[in-house]
Amino acid sequence: MKAYLSLCLLAGVLIAVSGKYQEIRVKGTTICNKKRAHDVKVELYDRDTLDPNDLLATVVTNTDGEFEISGGEDEVGKIEPFIRLTHSCNTKPGCKRIGDYEVPQSFIDSGIYDMTYVTLDIAVHKEKEKCS
Repeated sequence: MKAYLSLCLLAGVLIAVSGKYQEIRVKGTTICNKKRAHDVKVELYDRDTLDPNDLLATVVTNTDGEFEISGGEDEVGKIEPFIRLTHSCNTKPGCKRIGDYEVPQSFIDSGIYDMTYVTLDIAVHKEKEKCS
């Protein structure tokens, strides 16, 4: 009887902590100084509080500055998606700017979030610059 109760308890815990797969899709066009910016690194992340953020996918913008990216993961609560853009718009030679852009949670598992034009010449909150 104890073994049966232990098994039921273990099954209940596994069901409670197992996550639900959630997917997010994002598209947009990067712009630098009124021109489409190609070769911009686009990373899709899920923000985590207690452990490092989870990288869901990576792409590079095409010659027209366009990108489309999607990814997902199993998560107990709702994922907190964001896009990280790494680019050299208005930087010194050998430097890259890195900016994070929030993705609304309302687009999780429902359609595609269209960022339309992402103007890289405007710095975003907490943007970083890395120089090699």
